[in-house]
Amino acid sequence: MSKVVNYSMANRGRVLRFVPAEDLSADESRRLDNMRRTARARQDDLDYQGVDWGLSVPDALEELTAGRAGSSAAYAGSAYYAALQIIIDHNASDSDTLGSYRSPFTLFSALDDALGAVGVPADLLPRQYVFSGPPSEIGFHIPHPVDGSPEIGCWPLAKAVPAVEAYRAVLDRIDPDLRYDLEELVKALDGWASEWKEGQGAWWWAEDGSVFFSITG
Repeated sequence: MSKVVNYSMANRGRVLRFVPAEDLSADESRRLDNMRRTARARQDDLDYQGVDWGLSVPDALEELTAGRAGSSAAYAGSAYYAALQIIIDHNASDSDTLGSYRSPFTLFSALDDALGAVGVPADLLPRQYVFSGPPSEIGFHIPHPVDGSPEIGCWPLAKAVPAVEAYRAVLDRIDPDLRYDLEELVKALDGWASEWKEGQGAWWWAEDGSVFFSITG
């Protein structure tokens, strides 16, 4: 079974406004209402599939927006990550698909090895940001899904700029079997990174803009 890797751009501060959700503006309150509707629809789909995580997505969303993630259910991490992804999606650009892979972790580990072997610095290797987990600024622990799905990653656009340059510089030295996937990653990062570089933080989203990754399947 394949896993799909999607990506979007979001201002981290806008995401963090809802984790927890305090002193919301009228627009933010409307956005939270939309998140709740999306969470209910997501749960309806899980119920239809017979999937039980021991914590519903709507309840997970309410916990996150209250500033906690306290369920002890074995698969609660999946519900929390699904709910957090809803928060991200409602504060992000439209998502695009990077690719569908049998094992994204294996692929990005192989890219790490290949890029590291030709001199790309360790802090620019892709597995760390595709699989970084929730934004580090969240002030409480969110349990990780026990089976690794769904997964979340995020990376500041300021780091994506040198990464794109480094990947392009070594593209012709990478194993041909990995070259296509690296090219797709460069395309994914470059659209937002180029705009960030042009604006140097001047755009409304650029100061703490990040590329967010979502892995499902």
